[in-house]
Amino acid sequence: MSVSDARTATKTGQFADLYPYLRIGTGPKTLLVIPGLGDAMFDGEYGRQETWFFKQLFDGFLDEYTVYVVSRPRGLADDYFVEAMAQDYARVLESDTGSASVLGLSMGGLIAQEVARERPDLVERLVVGVSGCRLAANGRPLVRQLRSFALEEDWIALRSHLYEHMFTGVRGRLYPLLSRTAGRLQPPTPAAPGDVVTSLDAVLEYDGSDRLGEIEPRTLVIGAAEDPFFTEAILRETHAGLPDSQLAMYRDGKHGVFLEKRAGFTGWIRRFLEGETARVPQQP
Repeated sequence: MSVSDARTATKTGQFADLYPYLRIGTGPKTLLVIPGLGDAMFDGEYGRQETWFFKQLFDGFLDEYTVYVVSRPRGLADDYFVEAMAQDYARVLESDTGSASVLGLSMGGLIAQEVARERPDLVERLVVGVSGCRLAANGRPLVRQLRSFALEEDWIALRSHLYEHMFTGVRGRLYPLLSRTAGRLQPPTPAAPGDVVTSLDAVLEYDGSDRLGEIEPRTLVIGAAEDPFFTEAILRETHAGLPDSQLAMYRDGKHGVFLEKRAGFTGWIRRFLEGETARVPQQP
């Protein structure tokens, strides 16, 4: 295998026959990625499309890192809240990947905080991406609307509604439209529809604001000021409550800033993981 092939080599499987995972690269360091709501919206099999997406998203890490994207089980219990999810991810770190830097995106950022709080010995550095210590007040009605679509198993409406609050500019107008039209040819395919409801309930239930001071690993809080789910106020509150943290915030961006500004977003994370001092990114 050439150096180039090893850099982007992938492997899929299940940890403990429960947690689907995608491994990308063979770098000497480990990055564990905890995905957001979208994790419940597909069948749990990391096929060609999912593998391509994550290889693109984390391409900049692969010279130094082996990246593990680890899913939650399919068929979640109704009371499977963030704290229980965090215990499962801690077991994966302990038994399968070893200690790692941990990146949680959106809902995954809630879980990542709890992993770092409960098992700081397993988390080298923590990144809370487009997430915070709790859901913003004005984001709660939006999540309840997503929940109603999930109860109806109207995945097209759920995805379209989510896109409206993820993207800005042309994307913010075009992506919801495409989801409702051409996207009908390839709708989301949850393996267990109830997992989407359970995941949204977990987001609505979680509030870690009074436990931020217990999180020991150095943390980067990175998001966007116009994110309706985790607003500027939530990002700042999360940053202020952590004992050792940095804040990176895009002024012009929503919940999907990690996709719209992928190169810059992942660049800030890489620099943080390598120990460089971050500052609030400015718009180009």
